[in-house]
Amino acid sequence: MTLYVYKTGTPGAPVLVIENAASYAADRAVTEDGTVYGPFAADCELSSKPDCSETLRADWRRANPSQEARMEELESLVAELLFGGSPTGSGSPTASALGGGEEA
Repeated sequence: MTLYVYKTGTPGAPVLVIENAASYAADRAVTEDGTVYGPFAADCELSSKPDCSETLRADWRRANPSQEARMEELESLVAELLFGGSPTGSGSPTASALGGGEEA
């Protein structure tokens, strides 16, 4: 595949074309012959279309959250389960499970 690296906010104007890309991640791309391009600057994005209309790095980050993001999500879930029951903090899981409406 061919990947186009462009600065965010300037679609249609690639700053680098990577031919024969075998894989990519949020911070790098690797070609079939093993050449590594990266790490990419924070203000750069990848596209497989010459008009640079895709955001492959952002899509990859959404699909593969960092360990830190996963830990924050887990901590939030545990806090909801232990202390609030719902993200808005209304009621408690115990009162709801027992059929109670409001907490005393």
